[in-house]
Amino acid sequence: MIQPEPNHLQKRFTQALLEGDHKAASQVVDEFRASRRPTVEIYQQLITPALFAIGDLCCNGSIRVGQEKLATQITLRQLERLRIKEPAENRLSPHRVMVACVEGEEHSIGARMAADLFLAKGWLVDFLGPNVPSNALLEMVKSRRPQLLALSGTMDAGIRHARRLIDEVTKVSEPPKVLVGGQALGRDASLLHDRPDCQMVEHVSAGLEAAESLLRLDRPKAVLRDYLLEIGQRIRELRLDAGMTQEQLAEEARVTRVCIVAVEGGKQNVSMDIVVRIAGALGVLPERLLVSDMQAVITGRGAN
Repeated sequence: MIQPEPNHLQKRFTQALLEGDHKAASQVVDEFRASRRPTVEIYQQLITPALFAIGDLCCNGSIRVGQEKLATQITLRQLERLRIKEPAENRLSPHRVMVACVEGEEHSIGARMAADLFLAKGWLVDFLGPNVPSNALLEMVKSRRPQLLALSGTMDAGIRHARRLIDEVTKVSEPPKVLVGGQALGRDASLLHDRPDCQMVEHVSAGLEAAESLLRLDRPKAVLRDYLLEIGQRIRELRLDAGMTQEQLAEEARVTRVCIVAVEGGKQNVSMDIVVRIAGALGVLPERLLVSDMQAVITGRGAN
């Protein structure tokens, strides 16, 4: 079977956006996926060129602002569909990534695509969305302690906010690596001045490679703590679903209640012997305790 060329599909997708046709947009995306191309190529060859074309038409007055807004919402719906269908790497995540648009930046599709690519890698992702005030974003960095902060900005006005924010982020304890992208931030080399832990990309297709490069610079120090907290929360949820008290679980697993309290609180380094005992008491495989359900995170049913 002859597959449609990406350029032909891109033109059809752009036309579907211009006409506000949700069904036609979904059909084009499904045809692209049927050719077994990776999601990053859908972003690079289909969605991004179409959005650039829509933006140019809006800027020169060829289409109304309302049409551009509808095109944006249709695109976000397609990203949601792809996010649900894209399987995440089913493993404990070694990294937490925070993705946000800088203060004043309302265009968030590029950031959303980057966040989805990170999710598909099995990473823990905090996506904060458009127009995040710098002070609020800095507070989130301090409380969530990501290993990577990815900032997006398409407007030149965002450069000033990004520069000040990066300056402040470097002062926090164990600062994250920083990735900047978008039409504005991705072109301003001054943001990288004397910042070896910062990289920039102009397009989302290069964002995943750059993120992996930054995260390889060192092993995140908070990984074990995050693992233990996740395992403890998973055990607690399974225990409650089974209608068991901590005392009952401890008795079934042949450990002390103090051990169960510490494990559920993420305060104890869990040995495989304890994992196997608790899993047996809960009637699940040990892997169920060790591997998070990243699909729940991707579809918005789980907390990051």
